[in-house]
Parts: sequence; structure tokens; C-alpha cells
Amino acid sequence: MSVFDLKAGQSGRITKINVQGAAAQRLNALGFVCGARVCALSFCLFNTGVLVGVGATRVALRKKIAALVEVEE
Repeated sequence: MSVFDLKAGQSGRITKINVQGAAAQRLNALGFVCGARVCALSFCLFNTGVLVGVGATRVALRKKIAALVEVEE
């Protein structure tokens, strides 16, 4: 299951991040590490993105990136 598959208000623990390059470094700097608790706060219009909370950080992720971050409930 990916971050994008979570429902609004649902949370899970990050198990794997399949992102490469600069995007992976950015996510790591924002707190997206394996074992961190992530919560899907809301979705963009037409489901093109998702607002995600990790710790005290809130980040908007595009659908393409959010689908690469695997979580378990």
C-alpha cells in the first residue's frame, strides 16, 4: 500500500521509499524515513496530489511521488 492509497485522516508507518536522486534527499530532509508515522491529511482536486503530515512537517506530494512511498497501517 502506498501513501496515495490511504484515506483522508488515515495513518501508517513508512516501510520503503522507492524514490531516487534529489527527490529522495528532499524527502529524507523533511522526515520521510523508514519507520516514521505518516498521515494523509487531505487530497487535491481530481486526486492529483495529497497533503501528508510527518511529525511536525506537512508536505504536499504529487500522485507520482506519493505512490512510490510504501506504508503499512
